[in-house]
Amino acid sequence: MKTKHAFIIGSIATIGGSVFAATAQSIAFINVKVYPSPRSDTSYAAQEQVLQNIGLLFLAFGLLLILTTFRECLRASRRDHRPARNEG
Repeated sequence: MKTKHAFIIGSIATIGGSVFAATAQSIAFINVKVYPSPRSDTSYAAQEQVLQNIGLLFLAFGLLLILTTFRECLRASRRDHRPARNEG
């Protein structure tokens, strides 16, 4: 996979995961008109937690992909700047 494509996919996954985790409550409670008093005991709260965890997984995947891409870029630039060996 080319580093440019990996960086773009990682960035999209990071941004998408962040937005998904941040809006999990809005997504889970989309059809609820009135919130019950102990919201944590509802099935919507469990759905919200699952959606947050999925968003955080996408965020972690994106960050891992970005960091791996940067590491490969640094390795490649280090290989390009090594002095040639004098053989003789």
